[in-house]
Amino acid sequence: MFSSRMERYALNTEASSKRQNGKARANAKTDATNSSRSQDERSEEMRSRLITASIGVLRERGFAGFNTEAVVQNAGVSRGALLHHYRRKRDLILAVHEHVYQIAVEKSIESAEAVTDQSMIFDEMLKDAESFFLGEHFFSVLGIVLSANTDPDLKTEILEASQKARLPIEAAWVKVMSEYMPRPLAENLVYMTYNMVRGYAMRTLWEDDAKKYAEVTTIWKSMMIDALKRENIEWPVDQAKLQRL
Repeated sequence: MFSSRMERYALNTEASSKRQNGKARANAKTDATNSSRSQDERSEEMRSRLITASIGVLRERGFAGFNTEAVVQNAGVSRGALLHHYRRKRDLILAVHEHVYQIAVEKSIESAEAVTDQSMIFDEMLKDAESFFLGEHFFSVLGIVLSANTDPDLKTEILEASQKARLPIEAAWVKVMSEYMPRPLAENLVYMTYNMVRGYAMRTLWEDDAKKYAEVTTIWKSMMIDALKRENIEWPVDQAKLQRL
C-alpha cells in the first residue's frame, strides 16, 4: 500500500511538474512575443521620429543643407540610433521620399473614392492636386529629385518611386471620372489638371499670384466642360434623365 501511495505521489508530482513546465514555456513565449512586439513598436516610433525630423530639416535647409547631424539634433536622438535604422544617408532620403508619397497616395485615393456629387468631381480633383503640389512636402520631394541627379543610382530609385506613387493617384481619379466619360478622355483631363497645378507650384518659386491662379483655374474648368461637350457629354449628367433611360 505504501508502495502504491509512493507511485501515485510520483505520478502526481511528475504531472504537476509537467504542468508547471508547460505554463513556464507558455509564459516565456508570451513574454518573448510581447517583448518582440514592444521592440517592433519602439523601432517604428524611432523611424517615424527620424523621418519627421528629416522632413523638418529639408523644409528649413533644403536638400543642399540636409545632413544627418542636423536630423539627429532635430529628432533629439543619438547618432547611434540613426545609424541603427538608416546606415546611409541615401537610405534615410529614400525613406523620407517614400513616406511623403505614401501620405499623398492614401489621401488622394480616399478623396477620389469619397466623391459622391458628380458636379464636384473637377473641384475635388483640383483640391487634391493642390493639397500635394501647393502643400508643405512638395518642394522637399522636388529638392530630393533634383539633387539626385548627381547620383545616378539614387536618381533611378527616386524616379521609380515617384512614378509608382503618382500613378495610383491619377488612376484613382481616372477611375471616378470614367464612370461619366470615355476612359481616354478621363486620362487626358486628369493629366492636364495635375500638370497645371504642378506648373503653378513651380512658378510660386518666383511669383505667387493667387488672383491669377484663381482666374486660370476658372478657365481650366471651362476647358474641361468644353472637352466633354465635344464628345456630346452633358455635364453634369442629368440624373433624372438617366433614371428614365
